[in-house]
Amino acid sequence: MKQFSNRKSNAFSLIEMLVVLAMISILMGVTFSGIGKARTRARVAKANSEVRSLMNAWLAYESSYDDWPVDIEGEDIDAYAENIAPLLGKGNDGDGSVYLNATIKAGAFRDPWGKPYRFKVLRDDGSENKATDFFGSAITFPNRNRPLVNR
Repeated sequence: MKQFSNRKSNAFSLIEMLVVLAMISILMGVTFSGIGKARTRARVAKANSEVRSLMNAWLAYESSYDDWPVDIEGEDIDAYAENIAPLLGKGNDGDGSVYLNATIKAGAFRDPWGKPYRFKVLRDDGSENKATDFFGSAITFPNRNRPLVNR
């Protein structure tokens, strides 16, 4: 018959190691889910800030030149580089003043989700008289109602 020694081991048992790993994984899961939500809130805040900048640039341009930076055809305008060139100081007309300091990625001013901002200018009527035109605007960004989880 074998005799076991009465000596105590200083090592962890397999069960103790599994319990520690389970606790660490739970803590990491809670931490990373909080980080994901914070990143989503940061994206929304950045998009809101960029929308305000785009709207302010549009209104400043309209105020300076009593005209809109692009010819309006249809209802929606995507913030492609050629559409917002006058706001970036790159238009043919004007004095080259920069109204919008934006980073152009892949030919467009893009939201934090990677899609170009889309905006719409609403006109009161079809009159050609710029002095009596109603200048109202609404800027929408495509992913505003997107679920908060990353796909």
